[in-house]
Formats: sequence, C-alpha cells, structure tokens
Amino acid sequence: MFVNKIAGNELSASLEDYLEAIMQLEKTNRVARVSDIARYLNVQMPSVTGALKVLRAKGLVNYSRNSFISLTENGKKIASTVTDKHESLYRFLCEVLLLPEEISRDEACKIEHSVGCETVRRLVKLVNFFNLYVFKTKKHGKLWWKQFLEKKLLGNVSNCSEERN
Repeated sequence: MFVNKIAGNELSASLEDYLEAIMQLEKTNRVARVSDIARYLNVQMPSVTGALKVLRAKGLVNYSRNSFISLTENGKKIASTVTDKHESLYRFLCEVLLLPEEISRDEACKIEHSVGCETVRRLVKLVNFFNLYVFKTKKHGKLWWKQFLEKKLLGNVSNCSEERN
C-alpha cells in the first residue's frame, strides 16, 4: 500500500518504516547507522542499503557509504507524521478499545500506513474525550467501560488477545 506521495512519487509502507526507524534511532542514539537500522527493523543490512538508496533518490535521507544516516527536512516531516499516527492509533487501541499493549503496538504499526490524517485526528479527539469525560467520572471510569464493552459490544474483552493467536 502506498500512502505518502513526494513530488509525484509514492512512498511504500516499508519505506515509511525506514524513515520512522531512522528518526527513532537519531532520538535515542543521536545517530543512525546501517547496522542499527537493520537491527531495529529486524532486516538484513543489504535491504537497508537498498532502501536508503531509494530514500536518498527521493530526497528524504542524507546517506553515503560508511557514514551516518540522517533525515532531510522532508524526511523528518514524513517520519514525524508516521510516528504521530502510530502513537495516536496505539493510544486509541490501548486506551479506548482496551487491547493489550503488545497487540496495540503491532496493530498500530500495520494501520498507520493506510489510515488518513483526518481519521487519526478524529481518533485523537475521541481518545481525549474518553480520558476527560468517560474515564474521569465516578459514575463511569475504565472499569465501567470494560464492562460495557464486554456486555454490550464484544463479549469477553479478556479473550480478545487469545482470538488473535
């Protein structure tokens, strides 16, 4: 699936993952190397090199052999958008749908590449609404919400993670 378009070129979910990985590595390690990216994404180093060449050709990374990798301004914008989508989707899945953290993290990673910014913006508003008005009241709260989900909508919420395996 292709989501982001840069100057008429489509950017695949895989390439978005590379941008996101580089941004995270720059935050934690201050630099990103081919070996770090390979480890972070659990891929082989030749795959990283191939992706970096494509991203460099699209003007999204600064990369030359045996050097650190950095994001260009356009690369930072896309990586930031993808990361924001991921975090917002994770919060929705975990906080509102009450899915376990690991499932929420995995599903958010899959969904982030195919959902639009307007949908994510509305999900963020919904999460904020739940946190401000549903979960904070004595009458309702998270326990009430979990019971509501179980009884009215989904059946046993605790079985949700077992169904996925």
